[in-house]
Amino acid sequence: MRLSDKIVKLRKTNGWSQEELSEKLNVSRQAISRWEGATAQPDAANILQLSKLFGVTTDYLLNDEYESDNDLPKIKEIKSDSFHQIMIFMVILEVLVLIIQFTTTIILQNEFFGVLSFLPFVAVIGGFEYAYQKKIQEANEKTKSFRKKFYKISAWLGTYFPIRFVVKKLAYFYPRPYSSIVLECVILAIYLMTVTLITLLIEKKDLKEK
Repeated sequence: MRLSDKIVKLRKTNGWSQEELSEKLNVSRQAISRWEGATAQPDAANILQLSKLFGVTTDYLLNDEYESDNDLPKIKEIKSDSFHQIMIFMVILEVLVLIIQFTTTIILQNEFFGVLSFLPFVAVIGGFEYAYQKKIQEANEKTKSFRKKFYKISAWLGTYFPIRFVVKKLAYFYPRPYSSIVLECVILAIYLMTVTLITLLIEKKDLKEK
C-alpha cells in the first residue's frame, strides 16, 4: 500500500476531512490533497507529525510492503511470542486439570468431583479462545498455527476422562458380563478414534480458512 493510500485510509478511519487533517498538521488543505493524490509527498517533519497523529510508526508509513504496523518484523515477532506464551501457560493448566481428573476418577473414584474437574478444562479452552478472538485482527500465520496446535493438544489432554465417564455409564445398561480389561480397551479405542476425528476436523477447518 502506497503512502498516499495510507494517509487516506488513516484519515478516514479517524473520521477527519482533509480540512480537519490540514488544521491538525498546520498545512494547507491543498497539501493534503496532493499527498493523497500521490502528486506530492510530505517532508520528513510532516511524516513524523503524521506518525504521531495517527499513532503508527514512520516505518509503516514509508514502506509500501507494510499493510499495518503488525507487518513490522519486530512487532510480528513480539506478538507471536506473546501468544505462544499464552498457549504454553494454558497447556500447563490443562495438564494440571488432567492430574486432578486422574486423582478424582482413578485414585479417589469419586464421580461427583470427577465431573466437576471437567469444568476447569472447559474454562481453560474458553480463556484461550477469548484471548485469541481479542487479538484476531493482529493474528498472523504463526499465531494461527499456535492456535491449531493448542486445540490438537487439548484434544489429547481433555477427552479421555469425559469419554471414560460416558462409556462407563453406558456400560451399566448392558447386563452382559465383561471384564474391566475389555472395558478399558473399549474406552481407549473410542478415545483414540475421537482424538483422530477432532484432529482431522481441525486440519480440515484450517485448510478451508486458507
